[in-house]
Amino acid sequence: MNHRPLRLRALIVSAALIAAGAGLLGAQAEARPAADMPAVPQVAAPHTAELGPIKHIVVIVKENHSFDNLFGQLSGAAGSRRAKVGNKTITMGVTPDSLDRDIQHTGSNSTNAVNHGKMDGFSKEGHAKQHGKDMADTQYTSAQIPNYYSYATTYSIADHFFSTVLSGSFPNHLVLVAGQSANTIDNVDKKGTKPNAWGCDSNKKALVHTYSRGKYGWTRPCFNIQAVTDEGNQAGVSWKYYSAPLGNGAYIWNGLDAIKHVRYSSQWATNVVNTNQFITDVKNGSLPAISWLIPFIPVSDHPPYSECAGQNWTVQEINAIMESPYWASTAIVLTWDDYGGFYDHVPPPRQTPFQLGVRVPAIVISPYSKPHYVSHTQYDFRSVVKFIEQTFALPQRTTYDRKVNSIGDMLNLTQTALPATPLGATVCPKGKGGKGGLY
Repeated sequence: MNHRPLRLRALIVSAALIAAGAGLLGAQAEARPAADMPAVPQVAAPHTAELGPIKHIVVIVKENHSFDNLFGQLSGAAGSRRAKVGNKTITMGVTPDSLDRDIQHTGSNSTNAVNHGKMDGFSKEGHAKQHGKDMADTQYTSAQIPNYYSYATTYSIADHFFSTVLSGSFPNHLVLVAGQSANTIDNVDKKGTKPNAWGCDSNKKALVHTYSRGKYGWTRPCFNIQAVTDEGNQAGVSWKYYSAPLGNGAYIWNGLDAIKHVRYSSQWATNVVNTNQFITDVKNGSLPAISWLIPFIPVSDHPPYSECAGQNWTVQEINAIMESPYWASTAIVLTWDDYGGFYDHVPPPRQTPFQLGVRVPAIVISPYSKPHYVSHTQYDFRSVVKFIEQTFALPQRTTYDRKVNSIGDMLNLTQTALPATPLGATVCPKGKGGKGGLY
């Protein structure tokens, strides 16, 4: 453990922040991958009182739903019950608990859906129509997902939170750990998915589409960009990434697998652990300061699987925190990695040809969440990274545009702490999802 006096350590961290900020504030939103840098050995987290009441941040990343699909009917939020379909406007139908197939939302599908901000091309995506019905232009009701609505109305929800990259899972999961997507704009090509990996564990034929400085390209999905984990190591702030193991289909969502110096470091065996260990760590009092929690496929909210089953898993994980001493010092960020092909009516702000992506929900659940609050501030996944950096005074080693707003704006650290609100499981409809790959 580092025994330097706290004041001296604070001065060192502050100097690092100033130096890094001078060089990065003007950086473009999508920077080129950094040169190879080794991982820094991790030491125990200081968890000093001067950092404020939040000592733990848990980022729960669910799959594939736009804001309007889940919360288009939320009172007080910028939602819509109407959708543009070509030159028509329709009333959105009800999304079934389980779809027959996943709606395609690759880079090209996403671009066509947004259609230069017209937001009228969702019905043209692959598998948008299922059994003769337009599933892309539907939404859930509060009765179908009551616990998600409970979190949204009890704590803080953002209604202008956008996915960072106009595409699917891979680039956006990278942003959530590194603040950037290493210029990637799509998922790893299907030739490289075995053994169910989209990163350094992909096979040798794996490639991912990129866009940088006006040029398209292809590259192997194994980078040495700096990540929040590197910042945590340097500052002595503990972290874990809870994910499905290699060989399981959900391993494709492990963003750290695409960062070479993390994947092949000794920390891979100690800090990148099975999703099922999360509740065990909470109960054993060994929750790190920073956690990413990635579900297994059947409870991920990813079509064609049951939304109800995914909601129940989320409640189970959040209840574990709420029913533990960690509740008093934790901020939970519940978000969805991309829009999943589902309609949203708000055009994404155009920062580059592939930024930003379609709106997704983001809920901050904490004793210090502004209660019953809907934030209309613009955020994206980089806003989560910025919040983590600010909370733990991390050195700015990651490369992204830090002018983005931090989701810390959704907290009031001086308010009377909100009580925990553990929820019960929802009785799910009978049936199961159909066939279809994960996009």
